[in-house]
Amino acid sequence: MLNKFVIILFLSSFIFGCTKLKKDKVVSIDLKEIRKKGKLTVLFENSSMSYFEYRGKKMGFEYEILDTFARFIGLPLEIKVVSDAKDFKRFLNDGEGDLIAANLAISLKDKQVINYTDPYYFTHQVLIQRNSDSVIKEPMDMSQKNVFVRKNSAFHRRLICLQEEIGAEIFVKSFKNDPITEDLIEMVANKEINFTIAHENLARICKELHPNLNIKTPLSFKQKIAFGIRHKSPELKKVIDIFLKEYCASSAYKELKKKYFDYIDETPTEVFTLKKGQISPYDAIFKREAASRGWDWHILAAVAHKESKFNPNARGFGGAYGMMQFMPNTGPKYGVTPGSSPEVQIAGGMKMLDAIYRTWKDIPNSDQRLKFTLASYNAGRCHIEDAQKLAVENGLNPKQWDENVALMVKKLAYPEYYRSGKLRCGAYRGHAVSYVNSVFARYQGWIGN
Repeated sequence: MLNKFVIILFLSSFIFGCTKLKKDKVVSIDLKEIRKKGKLTVLFENSSMSYFEYRGKKMGFEYEILDTFARFIGLPLEIKVVSDAKDFKRFLNDGEGDLIAANLAISLKDKQVINYTDPYYFTHQVLIQRNSDSVIKEPMDMSQKNVFVRKNSAFHRRLICLQEEIGAEIFVKSFKNDPITEDLIEMVANKEINFTIAHENLARICKELHPNLNIKTPLSFKQKIAFGIRHKSPELKKVIDIFLKEYCASSAYKELKKKYFDYIDETPTEVFTLKKGQISPYDAIFKREAASRGWDWHILAAVAHKESKFNPNARGFGGAYGMMQFMPNTGPKYGVTPGSSPEVQIAGGMKMLDAIYRTWKDIPNSDQRLKFTLASYNAGRCHIEDAQKLAVENGLNPKQWDENVALMVKKLAYPEYYRSGKLRCGAYRGHAVSYVNSVFARYQGWIGN
């Protein structure tokens, strides 16, 4: 009996020891080996802070920093989108990536498994809720509230500590599929849940996309945001820390922060008084440009209202500019630059909408064709074509936006699709569906009055 016990104990120790060894295994890949393989591989989260595609352009605050760093060390940047938060540390230590870019707050607990670069940003956690008469203004008012966060995240840990601080229970909730923070924020905006938590930098981006959100209630002190790096990559850490110290003091970094976080200029250069029945100060221009191409001018005006609230001086997300929010790589194609007059901006917007509309000539219904056009204006046609492919795979009508292709747009961010290689344009994290709904509803409201 004793011998059997000893054998079981030995086997248990062996299995545990092997498991622990596997868990602690970290590949020895440093800058020398990275140069030898010929590329810097970064594990990105598909989010507005980390990496995404917008109007045909690769974007993301962290992506732009690391793209600059890759050029600094003379290597191409390889993008690997990671869908499950648990995989980041494992993929890094297994050598599938060289850095983690997921808006990481430096954690003493996680330092046992991964190292961090020097911080490139400082931010704090905020409560995400909708604007209402009962907005929570103090953490103590979160007692007995359901707050949804990612499992085992910094936000989860913060809520556990916060309960002790306020002396009351907070119901910390998670979803089985563990959606990323940006998805939880969208769920708050869509009234599917009431509360979540995010870093204030991401919250500001999402606030622009969802104006009904309130992000004013702070829940933590400032935290250091950095990139994850292997403990066994000391030379890579040394070089990237040198780069970050120089880059974060540069004018380029200041412009990057402005591009993602401080980009909205809502103050027109002139103050206008609208006459009764007038939609904007530019109605005459909208009418003239729309008529020249056989369009209803209310559609053009609805797009301009959604994009900038008729502000010709607006600076938008990702460097978009003007009343029609042209991207820097798109505006010149339609004769529009940041300094263009309102007339030129509206004319350029009309040209672009009309050009997109003509590419959807295989959509028989005019309203549906218009919705495909609006979705393409917002997201880029390539992503909408990917959604059509998914519609066919799921037995839906690829030429019907409502309840068909629109349902597939959100799936473009699902890992089973963007990691399958089926999507020509890769992962999409955008809001084309809500954009189409908003513009189309305003257009119909205006023509009904």
